[in-house]
Amino acid sequence: MARQRATTTADIIEAAARVFQTKGYRSSTIDDICLEAGISRPTIYKYIESKLWLLDQMVAHVTEELSEKLQDLLTSNLSPREKIRAVVKLHIESASSKRVFYATVWGEQPELSELALQSFRSWSHTVTRDFAELLDDYRKSERLEPKADGTVLANLTLTMLT
Repeated sequence: MARQRATTTADIIEAAARVFQTKGYRSSTIDDICLEAGISRPTIYKYIESKLWLLDQMVAHVTEELSEKLQDLLTSNLSPREKIRAVVKLHIESASSKRVFYATVWGEQPELSELALQSFRSWSHTVTRDFAELLDDYRKSERLEPKADGTVLANLTLTMLT
């Protein structure tokens, strides 16, 4: 059943995310998205380029805001311990507030355009690298001996948070 009538591109992207999460990307149609968004087929094309474009926009929605907040946090004057706590909190808040986008992006990676997939993978590697460096900084500040590779720990932690 359709929710409130979509009036912006962001509304349509959100409606598409709900449809993709429920039916899967391949099984979803533009008509399904129109129904969820409460708009007609001719109207939707005033806001979007294609179904694939919608999926690619979800990648940008997930990555851009989180990247900006992570960079602000990592360049702050907080101690490594405080930064780790803040990064964990930020990831949880982001995944919770954008859970439909997260589920869609992670679940539909094979359907992304090549450009969006490259962008998503690059973003993911950067986030993992930055978190691994933060973990290494924490170990040095606490004079802890590494018992595991920082990148492995970063991957495990970020995967758990996502």
